[in-house]
Amino acid sequence: MKPPRGSRNLCSPPDRPGHLLTVEGLSGTGKTFLTTRAIARLGSRAPHVLDDFSQRLGRPDLGSRIVTELAATGDRFLRSGLPQSETLLLLAVQMHAYETALPHLHRGHDVLEGRSVHAVAVYQAVLRHPDDPNLALTHARMLIELAAAWRPLPDRVLLITDDVPAALARAEARDGRPHNYEELRLHHLADHLFTCLAAEDQVRFHILDRRTTPPGRALDEVTRWCG
Repeated sequence: MKPPRGSRNLCSPPDRPGHLLTVEGLSGTGKTFLTTRAIARLGSRAPHVLDDFSQRLGRPDLGSRIVTELAATGDRFLRSGLPQSETLLLLAVQMHAYETALPHLHRGHDVLEGRSVHAVAVYQAVLRHPDDPNLALTHARMLIELAAAWRPLPDRVLLITDDVPAALARAEARDGRPHNYEELRLHHLADHLFTCLAAEDQVRFHILDRRTTPPGRALDEVTRWCG
């Protein structure tokens, strides 16, 4: 998949006063837990918050309808057997999120969009190349470049990392559903890809490692990052 001929590369910062923020990481790392409490702390200084993927099911807007249809199979990775179509649909959700954020950004408000372009790139790449980390990373980079031809990448990305089995155990307790062996492998590979992308783009990414950060300090760090 390539950007359309003549499309404008939107990787450079767009001409708008607000900043686009996103929080990435595996399920169970505490993205929602920490950001919800950070937003409550910030009060009127908090960024405007868009719905995360996990909060979109059943909502009436276009992005939510796409996610709801893809989730109808019950697959954790939204697989329906048509991987390229699924990737394009998920990138369309990201375009919809950016269009939703634009009015707030132009008014000078920061916007937190939950999982964003990097999550789509990582998870679609691990599904395409589950047995080859190098090919998966190359594919993730290609998808980020493709997405950036249609909408700007987030200005700042907070990547929350943790011990993968511990994070997935939290996700299982939350969802009431265990991961199978294949799902565990895919999440481990996704964790590797997130870490690689963050190392390649240290200006955009900030990493919060919950393995080495006490809970109170983790909340303080997320609050500072959001504010």
